[in-house]
Amino acid sequence: MVRASFRYLAAALLVVLGAGCNLLDGGDDDSWPRGQGSDAGFVTRHIRDAALAADAADGGTDADDAGTEASEAGAADLGIAFTVVVLPDTQFYSSSHPEIFAAQTRWIVEQKSARNISVALHVGDIVDGANDPAQWTVANSSLRLMDGLVPYVLVPGNHDSDSNRVGLIDNYFAPTTMRWITNTMTTGQIENNFTLVDIGPQQWLVLGLEFGPRDAVLTWADGVLKAFPTKPAIIVTHAYLYGDGTRYDVAKSGLDSSQPNFQAFIPQSYYYTPKEGSNDGEEIWQKLIVPNPNVRLVFCGHDNGAARLTSLRPDGSRVHQMLSDYQWLHAGTADDRGGSGFLRTLEFDYNKKEIRVQTYSPYLDQFMTDDANQFTLSLDI
Repeated sequence: MVRASFRYLAAALLVVLGAGCNLLDGGDDDSWPRGQGSDAGFVTRHIRDAALAADAADGGTDADDAGTEASEAGAADLGIAFTVVVLPDTQFYSSSHPEIFAAQTRWIVEQKSARNISVALHVGDIVDGANDPAQWTVANSSLRLMDGLVPYVLVPGNHDSDSNRVGLIDNYFAPTTMRWITNTMTTGQIENNFTLVDIGPQQWLVLGLEFGPRDAVLTWADGVLKAFPTKPAIIVTHAYLYGDGTRYDVAKSGLDSSQPNFQAFIPQSYYYTPKEGSNDGEEIWQKLIVPNPNVRLVFCGHDNGAARLTSLRPDGSRVHQMLSDYQWLHAGTADDRGGSGFLRTLEFDYNKKEIRVQTYSPYLDQFMTDDANQFTLSLDI
């Protein structure tokens, strides 16, 4: 559970920092089909950085496991796996399939004890229309099933706000109504937030960032990460990995869709607040993740399919980055359900030092068991 006492520590530290916030292994083929109107466009790929080859040779040990907090629980707790749930884009559930959204969050609550669920993370595109009260009402009714039972972290996707970064998200998910959130960048706005949450015996820092975060947001986020250097950290943001398992990178892809390297749906192509900046995955990596060795995991949605990337920083510390977005699964077919309710579960096993990832639909009671959707990662803390 979230430790409320750390809320005050966070506030004090950020005042000192002056962070500008208010206080309260697959193929290499890049030619996979990407059409949105059929399953052919549902990309399930993963890659690993070439730099990891040398790391694998010594058994995969991390060059720098320092800087993270030791377990605060007895050794007996280490034999238990603790679960983090990742909710991919739910926009079509909010607009057309409310029963699927409710099935997801109801399952999380029902499985809390059996699976030791510690927190749920939503990667954005909560709704399809940023200013549609009916859709936000659906999202609110589904997500609020977890209130007081399972803490959850929300970030806005491009469908949750307009080009001025304005939508109704704060009308329905004001920070004051989400007491487990430790702090936000701006008073009354949940768009950029962080929370300290216990995932079993280890406390983690979970940092939620808006779609294509502005320069000022990355400055604020850097201050938060530096305020808690001994906490292993998770970043949740909407657009970070592309469907081929590489990071979004405007320096490589540009904004010309006729070019062969163009990355569809790249954040800069939405022209959100250009004077304030809009950072893609590679920019988040270089500006925020490389300088902060406590970041261990990144979760995102936005692009179609499932992909993952494990990268090493120059200091040797490892970061697992994962994309999951099932909204186009079965798109255009008779059984189109806007994603069919698939979500991610990650079992943190501190004893085996691994994270076991599964993809499951409570609505269908079905698993995806291909390598892109069911796999095991090292738990590097």
